[in-house]
Amino acid sequence: MNAENQSRAALLLILLLSAPLRADVFRVLDDPRDAAQARVDIIQQATKEIDALYFLARNDRITMTALSLMRDARRRGVPNVRMVVDANFQHIPKAVLAHLSDEGVQVRVYHPLTLRHPSWLFRRMHEKVVVVDGERYITGGRNLAEAYFGLAKRNYVDRDVYVEGPSAAEADRHFEELWKSRDVIALHVSISELEKQQASRLLDAAPCALSTTGFVSLNTQRDWSKGRDDIAEVHFVHDPLTADEGPRLTARLAEVIDGAKSSVIIESPYLVPTGGMLELLRKKIREGVRVQIVTNSLHSSDGLLVYVGYVKYRRRLIRAGIDLREYKGPGMLHAKSMVVDGRTVLVGSYNVDPRSQNLNAEAMCIAEDEGAAQELLASIDEHVRNAWVVGARERRARVPRAARLRAWALRLLLPLFERQL
Repeated sequence: MNAENQSRAALLLILLLSAPLRADVFRVLDDPRDAAQARVDIIQQATKEIDALYFLARNDRITMTALSLMRDARRRGVPNVRMVVDANFQHIPKAVLAHLSDEGVQVRVYHPLTLRHPSWLFRRMHEKVVVVDGERYITGGRNLAEAYFGLAKRNYVDRDVYVEGPSAAEADRHFEELWKSRDVIALHVSISELEKQQASRLLDAAPCALSTTGFVSLNTQRDWSKGRDDIAEVHFVHDPLTADEGPRLTARLAEVIDGAKSSVIIESPYLVPTGGMLELLRKKIREGVRVQIVTNSLHSSDGLLVYVGYVKYRRRLIRAGIDLREYKGPGMLHAKSMVVDGRTVLVGSYNVDPRSQNLNAEAMCIAEDEGAAQELLASIDEHVRNAWVVGARERRARVPRAARLRAWALRLLLPLFERQL
């Protein structure tokens, strides 16, 4: 074998050794029933570990069902069953927490209010992730509450992704680092035995009550990876726990946008662009890149103050040349996604606003694949078709006068709160 052939053989060996043993499976979960069923299935199929991160957990059927399934996993011998919930948005009853602790399900809270860490009040854990056995995970915009799964009077229009493969190890490693950090605190509650027995019965009944409605099915053994093509390049990315551990997620997203050659499609329910983001989007427009953003209208927004913050920038976005759309409703847009150049896909918890950029702990899944991009673009296009074109003369749904007056009044308070939006 001559020197040239030896070099080629060595290069081929390096490529083979550096390539992943297998790629990731990537599935977009738009339908709320699919999103709920996928969570039920992977929790019921867990054998080694269940790790969950949630910004919000309500005291409702969705949360109680999830907790019941996690408790049952622990009972059947899954060694590690753990959850972290943001302390400010944790609404699980104390009796349920005490019962879970007795059963071996560990629940901790992120940044509880304490005089030792006053800044914790403003720095929230906004991630939504469930990792099972270090092999599969679900991440996206849905919190543990009925409104994120179509079961409330007024619901969020949201999106998650299901992923199986090597990138799950990245999500699992992130959970482990957060679990061991000083940012999360174990919960200790003192509850009577009678109250814990009542909590046990509540969790016993929750999954059956939800399955009886036909919303989810139990013990399906469904394989959510079946029939899906593998994607070689998938990564779970997140904000660092501390400032000295590297740049925030914003820097990673800015790199992706800055590298765009043809198109940047963004869906963000809360849109209050910082100066840096606005200038980056202007730059891409000048370079000939098409930029489209879908966000909430006053009719569909669940946060009047953040909508007022968005209105401040609306004209600037239009003047920059951005194709800006406002979702009509009737649901409240909550999906947080991006597609760049019809190939790079990002889905997670990140909003285009100062809070996600500077304060919250956020996470996203990034995939490089044209098929996944087309699937996500088709989903976003459904929302685009149900959105007003900002700047176009078209008839809009009438917003109650009281809401318009409140929005006008909140403009006076915006300078005090904009950095917190």
